[in-house]
Amino acid sequence: MITESARLAIKYGYLKGVGKRYLSGAFVACQKEGVSLEDYFAINIDESGKFSASDFEKAERYADHQISKALNYGHHVISMNDDAYPDSLRVIGDPPPILYCSGDIGVLKNDSVAVIGTREPTDHGRIIAERVTRWFVDNGWVITSGLAKGIDTIAHRTCVDSFGKTISVMAHGLEKVYPAANKELASQIVSGGGVLVSEYGYDSYVAKSNFVERDRIQSGLSKGVILVQSDVDGGSIHASRAVLKYGRYLVVLGQSIRDVDNKEPKISANILLGGADDFAKSQLLGIPMDGLKKLLYLKDKSGLFDISEVLRAVSFSGPNDKTRDLFI
Repeated sequence: MITESARLAIKYGYLKGVGKRYLSGAFVACQKEGVSLEDYFAINIDESGKFSASDFEKAERYADHQISKALNYGHHVISMNDDAYPDSLRVIGDPPPILYCSGDIGVLKNDSVAVIGTREPTDHGRIIAERVTRWFVDNGWVITSGLAKGIDTIAHRTCVDSFGKTISVMAHGLEKVYPAANKELASQIVSGGGVLVSEYGYDSYVAKSNFVERDRIQSGLSKGVILVQSDVDGGSIHASRAVLKYGRYLVVLGQSIRDVDNKEPKISANILLGGADDFAKSQLLGIPMDGLKKLLYLKDKSGLFDISEVLRAVSFSGPNDKTRDLFI
């Protein structure tokens, strides 16, 4: 089932100048003002005079094409106005207005942690990723990651092999899998009761910025981010910053003595974030030093239960109170 609000969001989102921030703001405004999405768009878009009849016809065709593809693939398309939309995303400052999903969308509402890290982990990093993922799966958590090479792949694979549920957040339309080497893994995620998620429509252009935006959704879906291994310039830092911005927890894992002694570059962010220099931490994460209270350092597995209890207590109460952004 694809709702009318999802169809309208796809349609209006196609119009030049109507961005994701506008659409998510429109959903929030509709809830606050007690108006339907159709009436809101009719007043603020249809009657704005900014678009021609031809523009609306093209947008209508685009929405029909996207929905047709979703139905042919057996996918779901959900909007912020739909009950299936996860509360974890609804309350962040920059939620995706539309989610394209392949698999069990009910998993999106379960407690999850994001397990992330470098595409080139050390041998010890691989072991750490497997062990921490298995522990969280065994303790009833859904695992969220991005299906990239390295730590992401290890997290998804370990979850599937452990008969857990996992969410893969994609940086492109769901008609493709990147990297291609993970096509079979993506299929196993879905057949195992997990879900593939994207905010991008089918056949959309894949820009470098998509991967940064994807990282924020990983963080937004999760009660906390588990940073397995990263250097200070790694893409995982984007998700680490986002989770703290959302007021949730960043859990930085300790590293093996051998990797520390070898000064492995792929653990440089973990070493910095596990150290005593709060100013350096705040600079790397782009947050004030008082925001570091949501940064947790896990030296070894003995602290996993306590970390899990802290994360379980995270709630997604409170509406998104961001005002809508108009044409950009």
